[in-house]
Amino acid sequence: MTYKELTIADVLNDPLIRQVMRADQVSLTGMTNLLQDAAHRLKSAKTLRGKAEIGLPSGMNPIVANVACNDAWRPHQSCGR
Repeated sequence: MTYKELTIADVLNDPLIRQVMRADQVSLTGMTNLLQDAAHRLKSAKTLRGKAEIGLPSGMNPIVANVACNDAWRPHQSCGR
């Protein structure tokens, strides 16, 4: 059995996901923003892994370094509730 990764459109159009969004009072705009932000972060992390890890303190994870440098970590972000 093969599986394909869902696109953002697939997720947003899935009836079960839409039902959970309604139950959790998550707006379509909020979910779209959340998924686009996650996709951007994943793409950035993959790009970072491909670069040389020059100048990082010994043993420091390059993804952690990127997050710290870009101040991208947010403890909580609303999903449009």
